[in-house]
Amino acid sequence: MNTRRIGIGAVVVVGLVALFFVGKYLITNKQTTPEQAKTDNKKEKTEERSQQVAQLVHQACLYADSVGIDTTRFTLNADAARNEEKLTDVLEEIRYGKKPSRMAFSGLKETVDSTWSAKADPASLDTLSTFAPYKQLVGHYNRLRKQGSSPALADSLRLIRQTLNFYRYINRFDPDQFVLVNIPAGELNVFDRTGKRLLPMQVIAGKPDKMTPCMATYIQDIVMYPYWNVPKNIALEEMLPRMKRNIAYIYNQNLQILDAKDHEVDPEDINWEELSETNFPYRVRQASGCENSLGLLKFNLANPLAIYLHDTNSRDLFKNTTDRWRSHGCVRVQKPVELANLVLGTPTFDAAFMNKCLIDQKPKTLPIPKRFPVFIVYNVADVDSTGKLHFYNDVYSLDK
Repeated sequence: MNTRRIGIGAVVVVGLVALFFVGKYLITNKQTTPEQAKTDNKKEKTEERSQQVAQLVHQACLYADSVGIDTTRFTLNADAARNEEKLTDVLEEIRYGKKPSRMAFSGLKETVDSTWSAKADPASLDTLSTFAPYKQLVGHYNRLRKQGSSPALADSLRLIRQTLNFYRYINRFDPDQFVLVNIPAGELNVFDRTGKRLLPMQVIAGKPDKMTPCMATYIQDIVMYPYWNVPKNIALEEMLPRMKRNIAYIYNQNLQILDAKDHEVDPEDINWEELSETNFPYRVRQASGCENSLGLLKFNLANPLAIYLHDTNSRDLFKNTTDRWRSHGCVRVQKPVELANLVLGTPTFDAAFMNKCLIDQKPKTLPIPKRFPVFIVYNVADVDSTGKLHFYNDVYSLDK
């Protein structure tokens, strides 16, 4: 009897224990199923987005490679968040490029759309740029890539990539019109946003030992009948020896000697024998007029390097020589009147202005309607007005 009771009790206990664990399992499973489903759903979406990002990076890199961008920096890895960053980086470089390494000064405010990459479609990036020289240069780049491999070809492609990056860099400023001075080409062009050349002309830039620096800046104003405030190094190294040899040099060059208070000093009252490169308490200025080295028009550029665009009193140089690299660093322009009228937005000067040679004129500053962007660059590879590819002379030996 006792044995039977013990057996029944054991069965009951086992049943209760089994019931307890079954109930606990059912209750626990019932509580965690929604959470597990939520976790599984989130994981599925994360994996789906990760695959999508990988595909988008792949598409963007294919296009980036076709326009001369180094895509090895955008290799995918297991970090999904990092891949998202890479997608943003490659898309932004496709649109805005990188700051060119040779830019000595940048005074333009960037207008980069930081939200653009989030809505960009990598499948339609070829419609992004409407700038004609850029598209023409991309065509030449891909044409040359199909010609095989050699050191000379690799070098040509490298030079084209530099220029392509510069054209993308311009998009950071979104200008309606801008001046582009290309030093190796010895040319200035005014472009609109489609790449149309509004005012092509020749320029004379700095000598190899007086290189014109690259910059992104803007025209602040235009000066009629400018003075030429002679840079100190030119005054001491080039002019002082001549002035000491013959005081007539001062009058022949229409120079003025100014003291520390900017008062003009009579050259006859100066003891030239006591002066030297380390003892010269004066400033040299060339009076305005047709013989002024800056000519009749000066385009002031915002920069701390004392670089500007200007007319010249030696305009025959544009006809009589092909040497476009003979200045002390500033840029002489072939068509100053046309450039001034375009920047001012009104026909302020006529063709006769350059031939009037008025005397005793004081400098007059003309404000411009809005800042006019100017890019001074060193692009050895570029296209001309017909879309033909050129490799210009590396006059400063910067791309060897």
